[in-house]
Amino acid sequence: MPEIFSFAGYSIYFTALDRDHGVHVHVAQGSRHDLARFVLNADGTVSLAHNKGGLSAKSIRRLQFFLTSNYGDVLAVWRMFFGDDYHFER
Repeated sequence: MPEIFSFAGYSIYFTALDRDHGVHVHVAQGSRHDLARFVLNADGTVSLAHNKGGLSAKSIRRLQFFLTSNYGDVLAVWRMFFGDDYHFER
């Protein structure tokens, strides 16, 4: 479970099993994993895929802004981990 970033008390990560699902990240806080999932889109935007943890709208906006601002870094780490054979959600 490579942690990509730590932001505002949240861990942003993906797992080795995530390769087939397109470029995305999960959000955890402490022992609470997979609170939310964000998908990176081919056009440089980031979309919320789910909010199972019931994060507030403010937290979602902050995380989405952070991920959009760091889109290139997230994609670079994904490519280092999984290689150049990656895809975006369809």
